[in-house]
Amino acid sequence: MNEPEPTAPKISKLLWLLLLMALMMIYILLVARLIDAFFSGNILLEMISYVVAGIIWIFPAKWVMFKLNRTDQTGNE
Repeated sequence: MNEPEPTAPKISKLLWLLLLMALMMIYILLVARLIDAFFSGNILLEMISYVVAGIIWIFPAKWVMFKLNRTDQTGNE
């Protein structure tokens, strides 16, 4: 009854997560400044823009998460 030992998290996963967090902070700051610059007088356009910007960031983050959580089955069974 040999149970596989849990493997330690790879340092590359940590680096990818830190990079994702840094890029998300930059994205949030950039989007907030742009929306404030273009739509500061119209609250409805601001709200719509924030909703759209909130949906857009999901796609690159989803790609990174799938990349991080994939399991390579290259070893012998």
